[in-house]
Amino acid sequence: GSRAYAISVLAMTAALGAGMAVWFLPLADLGVSAWRILYVIPVLGIALAWHVGRTLPESHRYEVAHERAPAKPHTRRVVLLAASGFLLAIFTAPASQFQNEFLRSEHGFTALQITLFTLATSTPGGIGVLLGGRLADLRGRRIVGAVAVAGGVGLTVVMYVSAGWALWAASAVGSIVGAAAVPALGVYGPELFPTTSRGRTNGIISAVGVVGSSVGLLLAGSLADRFGMFGPAMALLAVGPAILAVLVITAYPETAHLELEEINPEDRVPPVPPGDATATAGP
Repeated sequence: GSRAYAISVLAMTAALGAGMAVWFLPLADLGVSAWRILYVIPVLGIALAWHVGRTLPESHRYEVAHERAPAKPHTRRVVLLAASGFLLAIFTAPASQFQNEFLRSEHGFTALQITLFTLATSTPGGIGVLLGGRLADLRGRRIVGAVAVAGGVGLTVVMYVSAGWALWAASAVGSIVGAAAVPALGVYGPELFPTTSRGRTNGIISAVGVVGSSVGLLLAGSLADRFGMFGPAMALLAVGPAILAVLVITAYPETAHLELEEINPEDRVPPVPPGDATATAGP
């Protein structure tokens, strides 16, 4: 009943980390090579990551599931989520990576102005993350995910073809709407696969998403050079997320209000035989 909301809270902390990187962006104006400082600051987080890795307890479901034979992966689900990751990343990666260059080259923003723009228009996205997580748990993942993808991508394209107040408004509203897709769709990776194959299958999905990011960056750069601006390039790449929105409605299963063992019956622990005190209890 709260898995998507939990994902939204985790996404908020990740967004805070990304926002902290933006805080230090003005350091890039100190000199030609000062941008390298931005890549040194995250090293400070290694100590925290090490501490968390040593103290985080293992889940009971994982421990119980690995007492049995590994489950076979669901090939159709893997293909569906991998294709979805590719279609989304082909747009989101260049839209994010080229935003600073777009603001600098087409609107003449300085590093400080880029920082202010990013903080002012991306921070409201936290509203979408939290609302999206709650709505995905209450109303279902599919409708929230499809609307968020279509609305967020559409408004991002509007941002890339706008100027003045419309540029700021489209980015801010787009970040709120689009952020709702993070918990609504992000929860499918943990939900759709058995405990014993979840890590492996999500590794495959992530790898395909990286390929989508690379393809999107190459296409966006090439198209932007051809058109002389980023707007038309982003509009063409938005076809990928548009296909994804249709897939979410037509092909995704609805997993809200279901126990993980209902989604993946192979994770169910056999009932304890009467009088068998040595049998392992269920999760």
